[in-house]
Amino acid sequence: MKGLFVFCLLVFGIAQIAHAQQTALTADGKVVVLYDNGTWSYADVKVPGDKTNQTEVKTNNEQVVVINSKVEIDNSPIALKDGEVEKTAFIEGPSKKLAKYFKQKNIVRCDFILTSKDGKAILKTDWRIMNGEAYSYFGFIKEGNVLQLELIGGKKVDLVYTKEFEPKEYEKYGFSTYSAELELTEDQMRLLSNSIVYKAHMTWSRRTEEYKVIEPSYFIKALPEIIE
Repeated sequence: MKGLFVFCLLVFGIAQIAHAQQTALTADGKVVVLYDNGTWSYADVKVPGDKTNQTEVKTNNEQVVVINSKVEIDNSPIALKDGEVEKTAFIEGPSKKLAKYFKQKNIVRCDFILTSKDGKAILKTDWRIMNGEAYSYFGFIKEGNVLQLELIGGKKVDLVYTKEFEPKEYEKYGFSTYSAELELTEDQMRLLSNSIVYKAHMTWSRRTEEYKVIEPSYFIKALPEIIE
């Protein structure tokens, strides 16, 4: 009875959060609030363990999406439809390496463009380094380099580049770009479509860096647009 009371308070409280689009639960019952601007935060409440088997709870104003790493993932084949999801900023924050030398010009940003064509899901990653000599610090994106996404619940997804990409450096304007793409597997899509990403590690040819994710619910929103 006490657990039910706490759960009811949770649903009522979520409905009162004016700026939240949806919320999610981690495997251990912690509540994450997802905001319109792509940011997220932990809510000061925890759902009793026996409630984490729920997959969705609807209230008058909100949709509560429950994320539980222990829930069995549907392994049925994924049917894709041709389409393209609007470009979205996924990563943006300071580079630890650049911050050692530059107080301001140390930001790394990566925009995602998810497309589907001929049964393949392609993730285009447009990197923008706020430094005109990116190669000196990061090198290339080489075949086999990995963009690793850490998910709430402890799982990790390794997105592997299969081609080499060189940077375009614009020293006069103080920035460099890398335009690269990779293919998502069905297993990756199944996991990402139900997961919140809270951290990213990019392996460049010269170093690996951790970056801030500013759109943690990106795949939850984007993948349904290309899946039948």
